[in-house]
Amino acid sequence: MSRGNYMSLDPVAAMNGVGSDMNAQELRQVVYSARCGAARRIALAYLDNQAMFAIFAREDPDPMVRRGCCRHLADADTLRDICDRDGDRSVREAAQWALDRLIKRP
Repeated sequence: MSRGNYMSLDPVAAMNGVGSDMNAQELRQVVYSARCGAARRIALAYLDNQAMFAIFAREDPDPMVRRGCCRHLADADTLRDICDRDGDRSVREAAQWALDRLIKRP
């Protein structure tokens, strides 16, 4: 059960507003409505949806969200694109880490 408000600008309150007991519709609402990147990142992780990871890894304004999505992505083409194009070095590094891990899988 959540103990916060995912719409809050306070990261702690926003993160506490996202819970594993939320259904997919509620989590999608968080992903598309939360003002705090930390809440979006948690909701995306709970959803565990590759298409959403790809969208938010490329388009979220918060580098923390883009980095988190890169770590979950399993699409080499998307990861390569992010390595080449993202304006934030830490996001490019996360994409390269995920790409390296993906390529090394047996």
